[in-house]
Amino acid sequence: MNAMKRCALAAVLVVWTVLGLIGASHASEQRTALVIGNAKYGYGPLANPVNDALAITRALDKAGFDVILQTDANREAMQQAIRGFGDRLKTEGGVGLFYYAGHGVQINGENYLLPVAGEVPADEVLQQQSVAVSEAVEMMTSAHDGLNIIVLDACRNNPLGGDASGLSRIDSSGRLFVSYSTSPGAVALDGQGSNSPFTKHLASAIETPALNLEETFKRTLKGVFQETDGQQTPWISSSFFGDFTFVDDGKENPAGSVPKMTALAAIGTALRESAARTGPARQISGIYRVDGTNPNGSSYDGMLAVTPEDRNVRFTWWIGNDIFTGVGEFAGRMLVVNWGDKHPVVYSFTGTETLDGEWADGTASEKLTLFARAAPTGAEGLAGTYSVAGRNPNGTTYQGTVRLTQQDRKYALLWTVGASSYRGVGALEGNILTVDWGDKTPVVYAVMEDGRLKGLWAAGRGAEELTRLQGQ
Repeated sequence: MNAMKRCALAAVLVVWTVLGLIGASHASEQRTALVIGNAKYGYGPLANPVNDALAITRALDKAGFDVILQTDANREAMQQAIRGFGDRLKTEGGVGLFYYAGHGVQINGENYLLPVAGEVPADEVLQQQSVAVSEAVEMMTSAHDGLNIIVLDACRNNPLGGDASGLSRIDSSGRLFVSYSTSPGAVALDGQGSNSPFTKHLASAIETPALNLEETFKRTLKGVFQETDGQQTPWISSSFFGDFTFVDDGKENPAGSVPKMTALAAIGTALRESAARTGPARQISGIYRVDGTNPNGSSYDGMLAVTPEDRNVRFTWWIGNDIFTGVGEFAGRMLVVNWGDKHPVVYSFTGTETLDGEWADGTASEKLTLFARAAPTGAEGLAGTYSVAGRNPNGTTYQGTVRLTQQDRKYALLWTVGASSYRGVGALEGNILTVDWGDKTPVVYAVMEDGRLKGLWAAGRGAEELTRLQGQ
């Protein structure tokens, strides 16, 4: 194996159970960590896992964790350490964190961590001679109902041959925060120094005061992307909306005090409760105005539609006459959107109405301001006659009616404004109705919970609202 390239995959799982208080200082809660670094494999030695484990241990110690450290461990030692770790969590509660660096593979969808061994395990006994990731997850989650963090910095390439392969992607949920050291299917670098780029920047972010969980991994993502010149982009995904800080700023919440509910925590609580009912993808679905800055310093504006796509969201931008699309994956109060460029955009929720975005290399930024939120449940019975009140791109206003009829899975719209009429055909996706009416850009409406349709057109420079007429 090339010593300068470790094909590492880091998966970070955060399983959150609400504790009743949000954002507690680490001074007033028990924190326990198990850190394992395996490097001295006889069949595929690695350069940095032990160094990485030591770096994470130092960072966690500064963050108030009691750390159990194991290096170059065999299967028995790993399993004993995991059981002992679970026993401590069961007795002491608080926050638990498990970190592993070394070889890891997946077989039939299950991820396995490989203990140190001199010979390559045969395919038929690989599962019996390895430690399943699910063992650690189940041990921690069954031991207590506090916050659990699992970090896997495991080799993506396959040193074993046969049916084993790199770790599989772990889907997130409302109780799960997932992060990889690189995008699934890509190669992670081992680094020029004594640590992988991912662990180097993660350890630094953990030690930084006042960073919440999402900001910790956002800083890690940016650091890795910039250090590797875009060759490696950590991947994060979650619909977790809790609040956790590794190191507080020392100004509030002295030991034993009850933490205050900050505005950010309150926002996180509201988003989490809403997401629990409808899912985070539908919670942010809607129409947004866009204001951004390009890498060259020039500015742009436009409109954006956000629609649910399974547990993720699809972004469609209209900027001038150009159309861009991307898929966003949740990371708590962050959203990472890959849009075809090598620079994903990382958005932070700064409230319930705005998302602040920044390209992973830090060269450009974008702000999304909610214009109309789409209803979280399916729209029914859109056909009818509506009054329309709108504003043209030049600032003038107009009024009229719109007749909306359904034709199979399409919608036909007929606008009557004064002596003029206009026709369009639209498609509904996730309560976002996109209507082609002959202009360079469509009219894009959000179907709202109260039955109104609010939309933008002319790439956000025009706007209109449809209100159903009584009896229609």
